[in-house]
Amino acid sequence: MKTIPNLVALLALAFLSLVTAEEVEDWRGFRGTEGLATIAGDDGGVLSSLGEKSLLWKVPSGSGHSSPAISGGSLFLSSAEEGGKTLVMTAYRCSDGGVLWQHRVSGTPNGRYGHRAANPAAPTPCTDGERVYFYFGGYGIIARDADSGELAWERKLAVRSHTFGTGSSPILHDDLLVINRDGWKEAAILGISTSDGRTRWEIPRPGFRATYATPFVWKNSKRSELVVPGMLSLRSYNPSNGSLYWSVNDLCVFPCTTPVAGKDRLFFAAWATPNADAKEQRNQIFWGDIEVDPKEASDPNWFFKRFDKDGNGRITRSELPPSRALDVFNFVDSNGDDAWSREEYARVENSSAPGRNILIAVDAGGKNKLTPGKGLAWTYEKGKALPYVSSPLLLNGRLYLVKIGGVLTCLEADTGATVYGPKRCGVSGEYYASPIAWGDNIILCAQQGVVLVLKDGDELAILKEHDLGEEIYATPAVVDQVLYLRSRDHLWAFGKKG
Repeated sequence: MKTIPNLVALLALAFLSLVTAEEVEDWRGFRGTEGLATIAGDDGGVLSSLGEKSLLWKVPSGSGHSSPAISGGSLFLSSAEEGGKTLVMTAYRCSDGGVLWQHRVSGTPNGRYGHRAANPAAPTPCTDGERVYFYFGGYGIIARDADSGELAWERKLAVRSHTFGTGSSPILHDDLLVINRDGWKEAAILGISTSDGRTRWEIPRPGFRATYATPFVWKNSKRSELVVPGMLSLRSYNPSNGSLYWSVNDLCVFPCTTPVAGKDRLFFAAWATPNADAKEQRNQIFWGDIEVDPKEASDPNWFFKRFDKDGNGRITRSELPPSRALDVFNFVDSNGDDAWSREEYARVENSSAPGRNILIAVDAGGKNKLTPGKGLAWTYEKGKALPYVSSPLLLNGRLYLVKIGGVLTCLEADTGATVYGPKRCGVSGEYYASPIAWGDNIILCAQQGVVLVLKDGDELAILKEHDLGEEIYATPAVVDQVLYLRSRDHLWAFGKKG
């Protein structure tokens, strides 16, 4: 582990509280400065009149799934052209949508996309007010002056070639840019200086082959934490030196959701696709590049018979060939003794799926491996409710989950008890955008282009539906009494006219 000390404390998060628009000076990460996606205050009738009556402006946005990042009257988006051959960075004027500046770089297209929703411009930019930081999986990091768009620095990184592309967004922590670089090779969390783009610290993550979730900064009453989802695991790190505080294992294989937290409790919910044959999926993930004879594979002990070369009932790294098995070594090695026992291997071989669909509630102050009653306040495993891409929303003591099909579930944050759901919220299909809150109203965006406004409370209440007529993948944003939405081809601003 490479570390550079002297990271300062992270921004404090108030438990179950809201962030006012006035407090959001800079957009320091996905879903706003604190990642809570909650804006206090009355919407002034904007949401009830959502549509032509409240449309302030509409401008072309280019192709991309990045959400708006807003600071100082400017809105920043990334987009892609020619399938990622050209990557675009744009600053818009919040008042009228006019382009303040725009720059392009040549990118490397991802040749392994296996999902129609994948896009080369998925990560959301972040800004400290002075500079705006763009991250592209097909290029690297680009820092530009927020006002002028002039290049401050750039740092090219090895191209990530995941099935779904690069989905993890960069976040700012004081004067550091934190990036999740999980991948097939050289997986790591990077802490990069915002002044010059150099690495200050690095947390190697061997075996974390793909993650599409964004890191989350959590300052609770005990300490500051950097919480990062990863393959089959959620981990919390000390931001000052990269040391591990705690981990929760046996989770979703490839997480796409980002945690949300109050002051002393953090929530993480993730769901993995159930459609593929579980054994086939598991074998592809763990041993897909090891040739296995069908007769050999029919023997549940085949793996140990082949690779336990000294016959001691343990398999070490040195006994394994270069393969995916080495990538996932740490996950099979559940007790951390740098070897696989027959029991540990059997847990994988006999599992119905390589990971679990689960929601966990983590209490502050945990250490080492967390389990129910030991760091985990409660868990929830009803797959019909758990989100795939859309991250949870914490609002007024309730936790909201949105799943594919337009299925909404509301839970008590304290206990995990069901308030209502799973219930259809009116619009089926995919939900890639994460919900946000404006006052006591919840804003949901269906992939097919419908914006839903729901009332926070003990019952499902839909207040408004508005069809943009274009697909929506990006999470919306609210700043200074204006709702900003990015659809497939346009950027929209809704607010009070006059």
